[in-house]
Amino acid sequence: MPHSISSAMLKRDFGIHGVLDHAMAFDSAVTAPNSGIPSIFSTYADPRTIKALITPIRAEAIYGQGQKGDWLTDTAQFPFVELSGQTASYGDYDSSGDSDVNANWVQRQSFHFQTWTRWGEREAERMGAARLDWVSRKNEASISILNKTSNRISLFGMEGLQLRGALNDTALPPAIQPTPKIAPSGAATGSSDWLSMTDPMQVYADILKAFQQLSEQMGGNVTLESPLTLVIPTERQQCLLYTNQFRVSLRELLRENLPNLKIETLPEAGSTLSGGLSKVTQMQLFLREVDGQESVTTAFTEKLRAHAVERYSSYIRQKKSQGTWGTIWFYPVACVTMTGI
Repeated sequence: MPHSISSAMLKRDFGIHGVLDHAMAFDSAVTAPNSGIPSIFSTYADPRTIKALITPIRAEAIYGQGQKGDWLTDTAQFPFVELSGQTASYGDYDSSGDSDVNANWVQRQSFHFQTWTRWGEREAERMGAARLDWVSRKNEASISILNKTSNRISLFGMEGLQLRGALNDTALPPAIQPTPKIAPSGAATGSSDWLSMTDPMQVYADILKAFQQLSEQMGGNVTLESPLTLVIPTERQQCLLYTNQFRVSLRELLRENLPNLKIETLPEAGSTLSGGLSKVTQMQLFLREVDGQESVTTAFTEKLRAHAVERYSSYIRQKKSQGTWGTIWFYPVACVTMTGI
């Protein structure tokens, strides 16, 4: 058998250092006891990015949208013309009877708002190492916050400016109340809330009450075939599935009897999902157009303006801005609001 060579002999005869004797490697504690691995080797990183939920932006989809002016425009005027006159019995030499026109200009003010996007070079590269497109996500966040702000203003307006919201414009007729609700036992529930019972006919009665009020406000300019929109709180949409003893749901009743009715859900119309912006649960029934003229629209000066990208020593920033007129009700009488549903 060959003779074993000790570390001392390797050092003395061959100049080899740092070698442990075979016996020493087993007799001394060179490494700490371990049966695991670094956690990074047993960690899975999903390539998909899961985004946090936010309240959907619905104002433009429900009330429409359009551009009025541009980002230099501070004030807008909307002419409103009323035809008037009277007739008289005919006579060759009679000058009775008169026709006239009266014009007014309704003013609105715009509001412009902004946000900044910033990212550092090291920050972006570190997130890139984690497979996150950090710069794109930051730009996505800036657009999202601008649109959320525009949505809020379109629904609730801005105090101190002639800028109105779809839900609280002071030009809208006073809100009406729903009918008192009856429990299956026949006793009063003591509430007008749609959640206090599950009878579709009682909810249907509320919508018919709103339709009757709309007919009166419009002076006969609305029919069962008119293009109507019903806006209900998102937290009340399940009420559309209430079914009667004939297995007919509320949604089917509305579709059958009001064929051109669109049903839209709006989180901010309820007190639960409005984020504290509304203390009431309300619905709106409105006529989308009158004689070919839209009755309502949200309006903006510019949907998005991306300003110059500014580069600094080790970070970059960019400003983005929007401008809004809120919601413009050209025909406030074409809307009925019902609170307390």
